[in-house]
Amino acid sequence: MSRVSARDALRYATEDDVLVLFAVIAGGWVFLTVGSFALAGHGFGLMFALGILASLAGALAVFAGVVGLAYKLLVDSRRAATE
Repeated sequence: MSRVSARDALRYATEDDVLVLFAVIAGGWVFLTVGSFALAGHGFGLMFALGILASLAGALAVFAGVVGLAYKLLVDSRRAATE
């Protein structure tokens, strides 16, 4: 197994593609948090419905971001191993 320098790791972590995936995960986390606060209200009004939608959208965004990041890491690591 080859060694990876800290500079190379930081350069990889700040590439545009990886930053977009980090932004998707962070945005999903924000939606999930906002949705959970909206769900904490009482009753089944408009805020409850918006809380459900925000929570579902946030959960989907976090899941998609994590899967996308894992896929990118796997593909890039396999590509680097064959070079």
